[in-house]
Amino acid sequence: CCALLGGCAADPIARMASPASSSLPAPVVEDLPTADDQAMLWFRFEDEGLLAPEVRTLTHIRGENLAQPILTELLSGPSAAATELRGLFPRGTKLVSLTQEDGTMFVTLSHHILTPYPDEPADWASDPYWAAEVPLRRQLAMQSIAATLTENCGAQAVVILVAQEKAGEGSLRLQNSYFRTGRTGVAAPIHRDEDLLLTPQRTAEIILQCCRETDWARLYRYVARTDPATGANRPNQDVFTLTMDQLPRLTQYAVAGGSTLGQQAVFTVSGAQLIGGAEAAFTGRILRLTREHGLWRVAFTQLTEGGASR
Repeated sequence: CCALLGGCAADPIARMASPASSSLPAPVVEDLPTADDQAMLWFRFEDEGLLAPEVRTLTHIRGENLAQPILTELLSGPSAAATELRGLFPRGTKLVSLTQEDGTMFVTLSHHILTPYPDEPADWASDPYWAAEVPLRRQLAMQSIAATLTENCGAQAVVILVAQEKAGEGSLRLQNSYFRTGRTGVAAPIHRDEDLLLTPQRTAEIILQCCRETDWARLYRYVARTDPATGANRPNQDVFTLTMDQLPRLTQYAVAGGSTLGQQAVFTVSGAQLIGGAEAAFTGRILRLTREHGLWRVAFTQLTEGGASR
């Protein structure tokens, strides 16, 4: 694997401040040379149906396959400092084994992966919120594995197997019933889904969508806490909402570009906004995103001083 960029206390999904130990036995060998490499791990962003990255530094034996320690870190959940990220795996879920054949990674998880999350009601299917949330959690859990392995380990697709609860019974392919969507049969190999990842491009699209829909509560999550140009903190949510309500409303948009250099990504936006009751078209406006603690965000001044929302 190459070096790459890159929870809440009451959350039912396990959060651990330190990585869980792997279930795979390690040989006891002293004085082996070690190396530190960075890996980008994908976790759920707050309660959204999206994954966001956390960069983790892994100390490992030089030359070993990094897929094992990377997955162990992923299953342990985000670090305590990543307060906006959520773990996606039921308590006790461990990596049992992994192998790779060509571009497909075969990942065997302990049977705990099939355990219902503790806050899910028995009658979840009859509740509109849970009817959407229950399958979404499982989709994001599997996508977090696929996104992490394709990001760091050269995998093209991931096949999930589940170790049986009783020792010696082997492993079975993950079934579609795991996803709680009504489908049956064996789950297909999982591929990376960019629509579920908060890449710079996806983040830019969400910011503009929030501006068009005047969804200020959601947009606030994507506003940088500190303006990279001025060092000023973002306003509180009430002031932010009042300010955004007073700006011309974005009615149409198209975003292009997405060049990235270090901690900044730049896009070009065209579209239309409502001014004095009439639509006025615009082109060539620049939307800059800044990477803040691994997450792509927009500065408050970008939205209020000639940014994409204007």
